[in-house]
Amino acid sequence: MKRSKQERELTDEERNLVVAVRHCSGELNDILQGCRRKAQSNAQLFAQSGISIMFRGLESYADMYEKLQVKSREGLDRLFTKFADCEEVQDAQDAIEETEGNWNDFLDNLNREVSRELNGELPSKSEAKPSSDLQYFITSEYPLTDLHTNKEVTLGDYVGQYTCVFVTFQPAYWPDTCVRWRHSEIMKVKADLSLFNMGFVVVTWGPMEEVRTWSKQLSRATKWPVLWDKTNKLCSRFGFRSGLHNAWAAENLDFLGCQRAMHNRPVSLLPTDFDWLQWRQIGGEAVIARPVIWDAAVVQSRVIKAASQLRLASRKRGRDSEDADKDDVGSTSGDVEDLEMRARRDKLAVSAGETKVCLLHQSNHSADLTPSGAIYQAALTCFAQAHNTTESMVMDRIRQNRRFATPPESARLQYETSTGLYYDPETALYYDAARGYFYDGTNQTYYYWSQSEHRYIPANTLIQAEMVAAQAAQAAAAQAAVTRAAAEREAARQAALSVAAQLAEIRASKDDYAAYVYATCVLPQQGLAVPDGYSAVGSKNALTSVYRNTSAAASNIETSLKIWDAKQPEPLVPYADDTVAPEPTRYSNTPPPPGL
Repeated sequence: MKRSKQERELTDEERNLVVAVRHCSGELNDILQGCRRKAQSNAQLFAQSGISIMFRGLESYADMYEKLQVKSREGLDRLFTKFADCEEVQDAQDAIEETEGNWNDFLDNLNREVSRELNGELPSKSEAKPSSDLQYFITSEYPLTDLHTNKEVTLGDYVGQYTCVFVTFQPAYWPDTCVRWRHSEIMKVKADLSLFNMGFVVVTWGPMEEVRTWSKQLSRATKWPVLWDKTNKLCSRFGFRSGLHNAWAAENLDFLGCQRAMHNRPVSLLPTDFDWLQWRQIGGEAVIARPVIWDAAVVQSRVIKAASQLRLASRKRGRDSEDADKDDVGSTSGDVEDLEMRARRDKLAVSAGETKVCLLHQSNHSADLTPSGAIYQAALTCFAQAHNTTESMVMDRIRQNRRFATPPESARLQYETSTGLYYDPETALYYDAARGYFYDGTNQTYYYWSQSEHRYIPANTLIQAEMVAAQAAQAAAAQAAVTRAAAEREAARQAALSVAAQLAEIRASKDDYAAYVYATCVLPQQGLAVPDGYSAVGSKNALTSVYRNTSAAASNIETSLKIWDAKQPEPLVPYADDTVAPEPTRYSNTPPPPGL
């Protein structure tokens, strides 16, 4: 259906988009027309030496991306979607897509014309999972040359050092921009891949002069080992595709132009006097690992447990329980069977000394790279199998490490009255102000923040040591209290012995007045103290005897006082006058005993 006419004026952004895209499309079309004329005269000669003229399309793409300031083809597609209501923008999009389609069609026709039977045909899409015959191989059968040391090595030398190894296959006669881009993507998740113990290797092929030059240029960007497949035996083993339509596709030039213009990644020039008909194979990417013997039953139980938790969560969300259970049971049983089969095959590979291909990506063109998520997933799977655990448990640990790398901030703390603690939603930890530590309720673990290591460190051991020290201090305080009480009891016993000695001395001298005074004034102030070594009954009998003696002494004193009152004493001092003296009493002549 014909589009309606554009009635409104173009905005500046729309106008810039239309001009840049149409300019790129026109230049690509001019290059394509020139290639067609040359190929019509001699297709074999053009494919062998003249096809490098198509590399000029990179300049057109770089100019377009620089004008539009978009960093990828996906960004350009988003601009097309944003201005989809503009007819001229749609026409520009159709023009560049049509030109790119004609470009790739020309390469397909040229490829069929120069060689009717190619080793690899263009599939609809690249395969992310290797076929069964490619999943295992013996590395010693495929010797390689380390371009840094000039020694003969194999991939097995690197597989033995890591849990898994990511291998990039790129030809040396094509710019190393794809390897540089992959290196930058790997650096974004370097922390996790280092945890997975993942290694990295680059395998290349081509003429020796080109390989040496290509390796030196790549070494400036990355320290990954570069291995030379001199006989091209390993690349043929993995079945990488080969063809003019794969090597010179428009997508390759689009990717290289964008990387040079927007990411400042250098794009080296193509080699001169080169036979492009002979060297037309492209590569891909793979993740390989040394297989390990792992217990499928343990992983099965954890998978079933995870599925059960998923069903429970689904029921809580209100899903249809019957349909959910049927789907989950079917998927779980299929996963269990697949796990058992893989465990048996890995066991056979271990005994045979084979290396396992966990991921194989056979590129359709040089810019057709493996999604970063697929590489991460392959490394995660290898790590989980090597440690006989599940991927979900490994990811839980990684997420915990990410949370525990977040420094604490008082502004994030939220006080909870139910627990009496402060909650940090960023790290899911509770702050215990009394102890000064952070607490993880899930794992029942205390942590403290280490400024030097920039992470939370488990503190259960420290807290246990503090508790032991507190218990030791408490025991020492209790021992000191016992010692002090014993000293006080000894002092009381010595005092009681002193009192008993004094009473014995009083009784021996038969001083009734002193016994009375001692009994009525001293003993009540001493208090009832039971010396160590005396029972309660014996102490009571001793005190009763003391009071009986003192009571008898007091009675004798009272009798003596009565006799004294009855007697008429003579005055000690004669009076000079005849004044009658008052009647003498015991109260006037004798001072009363203390306490009366």
